[in-house]
Amino acid sequence: MKTFHIKHILCFLMIAGTFSSCTKNFEELNTDGTKISTIDNATLEYIFSAAQYRGTFGPNTTNAGATPFQRFANRYSDAQAQYFSNTSQSAESDRNVMVGNWLNDGWVHFYSNANAQLSVVMEQTKDGAALQDPIKHAIAKVWKVFMFMPVTDNWGAIPYSQAGNGGTEVLYDSQEDIYKDFFKLLKEANATLSAYSGTTRFFEKGDLIYGGDVKKWTKFCNSLWLRAAMRVSKKDAALARQQAEAAIAAAGGMITSNADNALMRTSLTTPHLTASISNFSEFRMSAAMESVLKGYNDPRLQKFFDPNSSGAYKGIRNGLSQVQIGIAQNNVANNSNINASFGFANRGVAPYTIFTAAETLFLLAEAKLNNWTAGAGTAQSYYQQGIDASMAQWGVTDPTVINTYKSGTSTPAALGDIYNTPAMAGSPVAFGSTEVVQREQIGTQKWLALYPYGLEAWAEVRRTGFPRLYPRLNSDNTDAPASDPGSVKRLTYPPIEASANAGGLASGLSKLGGPDKVTTKLWWNP
Repeated sequence: MKTFHIKHILCFLMIAGTFSSCTKNFEELNTDGTKISTIDNATLEYIFSAAQYRGTFGPNTTNAGATPFQRFANRYSDAQAQYFSNTSQSAESDRNVMVGNWLNDGWVHFYSNANAQLSVVMEQTKDGAALQDPIKHAIAKVWKVFMFMPVTDNWGAIPYSQAGNGGTEVLYDSQEDIYKDFFKLLKEANATLSAYSGTTRFFEKGDLIYGGDVKKWTKFCNSLWLRAAMRVSKKDAALARQQAEAAIAAAGGMITSNADNALMRTSLTTPHLTASISNFSEFRMSAAMESVLKGYNDPRLQKFFDPNSSGAYKGIRNGLSQVQIGIAQNNVANNSNINASFGFANRGVAPYTIFTAAETLFLLAEAKLNNWTAGAGTAQSYYQQGIDASMAQWGVTDPTVINTYKSGTSTPAALGDIYNTPAMAGSPVAFGSTEVVQREQIGTQKWLALYPYGLEAWAEVRRTGFPRLYPRLNSDNTDAPASDPGSVKRLTYPPIEASANAGGLASGLSKLGGPDKVTTKLWWNP
């Protein structure tokens, strides 16, 4: 796949009439990016690549990782999923505080950049458009579902069908309606992509994930379809089963081999998002990750993290107070950063995870426990294949090591820290004999396999309740006590909406199912 410099993307985006994430005015935030002057296919390639990168909350320019990825994804989803613990004294979000400017960063970036750019692609490739192309349009549909899913999973009801309409008010859609549209888009995309048998690639220059490989986009479409179906399984079991079985049976197959993993390529100009902020020394491995990885003797520990300055792998409890952050044991030098393969100096090395075979296999394992039609495998075989796939993805290939891990009977470990933190509750890796244990094992192994993609991991922790994470040491949010690690169900709406789109915000609140608080559950999480 050919690469290009981010400045080219920005140049073309200026032509397309999109705006940077520092947008302040609603007119800019809600600009209809589809109403632009005529563009050509080369320009469209660059706009699509920008929609991909910014659809993962990637920054607008090199070294701009602080906004929005750090303030939105890292300080909320990553911390709530307990992949990392924040170590900055200004990181109130790890104590369950909703920081308005940080929420604004994620919201404005998404709607004024990622959504605006993808809207251009969809408008320009639809039937009757100058650049009409059903394959490109189908690929754009898949990407729309992928990038909108964490947005609705963070907030609930959001602007969706009217987003970027250029009007003076943008009404919100309910999360139920959004998910039902996800299923519609993915079904349509599969019908188009799976019917294509040619060898020509689409978005070959602009596709940062597959280089335009249509067959791999078809598999990504179907696996994403299964993810969306499983997400609603506790709210609408019949709908979930219908959609999951349709995804599993859909033409073109799913991502069940690491060769088909959806991984976004990184470079000096499009860096790995976690790597961009790793040198800020504002987060380290969480205590939850330490307890699970050490307790299971997990060979991925040294793949995920680097040892501290003393050569040990150490994590930190979530929810540190400002005083606790200043304690020597919680100093960044005494705790593990992400592995050097992600590190700032090597940020072109590790790709950014979008979707992997391991996730598909764990979804299939859960589908089997739900008694859905899900292929020839069993819950146990899919579970074990999921572990195999994750190990291989991270470069663990010794069959003896992997088999020992899969048959392991150890449980999460106590930390031996200054807080006398006990072992995190959890079942061993060896596949259990009861459905209750098996669901916990699948959820926990999926949590490990999703690392470091906290946006998806937090959604799954909320849906499944697994793993059983530590309570926070402190919470500065009276609605979300530290004693309940699952007290934060969603993010509150960003302050910018109250002033820029008051009518739209009111429509969202009416569809939210509760007050605009962190304790209001999402539609799919009853």
